[in-house]
Amino acid sequence: MKRFCLFAVLLLAVLPFSSIKGQDIKFNPKFDAVSEEEVKMTSYPRDTSAAAVVIYKELTRTVYVSPGFDFFLKKINRYRFKVLKETAKNIGDFEIIYRTDGEMSEKIQDIKVTTYNWENGKVVKTKMGKEFIFDQKYSENAKRISFSAQNVKVGSVIEVTYERLNKHYWDIGDITFQGSIPVNCAEAKVTYPEWLVFNAMSQGLKLYSYNQSYETSRLVLGAGKYADYNSLQNNYRAVNIPALKAEGNVYCISQFYSAVSYELAALRLPGQVPKTVAYQWSDVDKRIMESDIFSELNSGCKFKDEVDPIKKSDKPFLEKVVAIRNIVTQKVKWNKKIRLVPKSASSVLKESSGSNADINALVGSALKYAGFSVTPVTVKLRTRGELQDFHIALDAFDTFILKVASDKGDVLMLDAAFSSGYVNIFPYTYLVPKARQIVKEQSIRPWIDLTSLTKNQTSYNVQAKLDEDGLLTGTMKIEAIGEESMYLKEFYKSYDEKEKLYAVFEKNNSYTVVDMTAKNMDEYTPDCSITMQFESQMQTTEDRIYLKPIIENIHSEGRYKSETRSVPVDFPYRETTVYNMTVEIPEGYEIEQMPSNASVGAMKVDSKVDIVYKKTDDGRKIEVSYRYMLNDMYVDPHNYQDYRRYWMQLVKLEKETIVLKKKN
Repeated sequence: MKRFCLFAVLLLAVLPFSSIKGQDIKFNPKFDAVSEEEVKMTSYPRDTSAAAVVIYKELTRTVYVSPGFDFFLKKINRYRFKVLKETAKNIGDFEIIYRTDGEMSEKIQDIKVTTYNWENGKVVKTKMGKEFIFDQKYSENAKRISFSAQNVKVGSVIEVTYERLNKHYWDIGDITFQGSIPVNCAEAKVTYPEWLVFNAMSQGLKLYSYNQSYETSRLVLGAGKYADYNSLQNNYRAVNIPALKAEGNVYCISQFYSAVSYELAALRLPGQVPKTVAYQWSDVDKRIMESDIFSELNSGCKFKDEVDPIKKSDKPFLEKVVAIRNIVTQKVKWNKKIRLVPKSASSVLKESSGSNADINALVGSALKYAGFSVTPVTVKLRTRGELQDFHIALDAFDTFILKVASDKGDVLMLDAAFSSGYVNIFPYTYLVPKARQIVKEQSIRPWIDLTSLTKNQTSYNVQAKLDEDGLLTGTMKIEAIGEESMYLKEFYKSYDEKEKLYAVFEKNNSYTVVDMTAKNMDEYTPDCSITMQFESQMQTTEDRIYLKPIIENIHSEGRYKSETRSVPVDFPYRETTVYNMTVEIPEGYEIEQMPSNASVGAMKVDSKVDIVYKKTDDGRKIEVSYRYMLNDMYVDPHNYQDYRRYWMQLVKLEKETIVLKKKN
């Protein structure tokens, strides 16, 4: 929470505040009132790189009340887009998931889509017909409606409007003014009866103006009776909002958009005691405890015959857990879906495949049968934004992993579905500082940090020989542990032919792969390795060889080219990279120039690089030792320039050259 709020303050120093007096593109806000000037417009002056611009966005959120004091929520969304480049032609494609389960059912209605083009000296309108609206089943309790603007081309203006009606009066949700493309003008109106109390929380920069008013309404109760009440109306307007585009090492750019988020806090109905309804984490815990997560974890083990020998064996705790995990995953394959709530074990076993939640539930019940303590730990993935204490929602989490403990107090974390991972090794989207274990005991601290469970390291060991023509040949062994092993495995397995894999290595580096072998790429292990024979041609002159000892492109020079940054840098995980090289120099040559040993660190981020050059006593071999360490997960925008300076220094160190001179 502190990190997120700090970012909002820091960003004020990075992005200029947009004017709220008047938008650049003049327009008539009425639907179907697109002007000739809007259609003939070819670029957006404030951002000439923009592929599209939102000319106008209007969001209306209204909570209505019935005579029986039932509340209804109507959401009206209106958009007017301008397509400026080919890459934005799909901006008029919409897909909406809505509920169909009884009292919670929703309606999507009044869909209107019109495309405007400049053709033969006039504006031509193309209205989307009903045949282009597709309403299909999405799941047991939901449907998916999709529709697309027609005749879209570069230069088109697209208008879209639709309504969403339901009884989810508490779910006003987010009013978002900013996005990945610039916004010329956005207006929003949120109206609800005085009997409802909402908290409105600002997100990102406050790039909008705001005013509040009240209006009196009359509720007809029947039999000549009525009730007058006030409705609160919040009005927002934002103009000339810059795009906030995704950058490297940002996993959820939308959490930094300028927006207002609404959350129901209390009900104050006439004649009733006021009731606080804002959720606490205990409410979230209770809902999860009542879900199928606990019922499936506590169901009987479905693999007793296979687990019994492991249960009775003298194997160490870790080996038992891995063996039981492997039994389940040999019978149930992961379908690549990440879910929070598992399906019934019987249906999963029948299909022989399931989501990570399905597999974790089966493994968890088997581990319990083996005598271990198993606790579900819920995770909000980094791709969905940072978990915020001030905005507690029942759907706060995306999935769960297993916390497994032995009777001796040994503890490990596990998502059994990922074959490239291992115990305590997860995809980087799982590595959050606040995951929540769901326990009934009040004495147990619920929050768990998943960012420091393992040591993550890649090691390069190079043994090479340089000949008098400058050809460097040798062997390089790449060993990876922890998170690094997971991603090296996935990278390796993504190529079905060795030649393609070789080509990728060669494209990114300055050597040619002669041969390659790999270890543990298909095994459930915490480590893996690649050993390759290579050759690399060094630059030469008549009497000199220019040796670049670091032949692997460890860090990319282009990663942080931008001089400024408006959003934080989120690293996948803490890591260490070690590169050791021993190279034999050719007969008749001596070292003329060798770079100085160096140690470079960032001032505001816990990261440093050390590099040491040595030669053997007989001068026949050169030894290079390089070590990079990153012990932080995050860089604030105001520290970005310091980190970028450091990055450029370390990239320069990796490109240093040793000069060898032919002896007289």
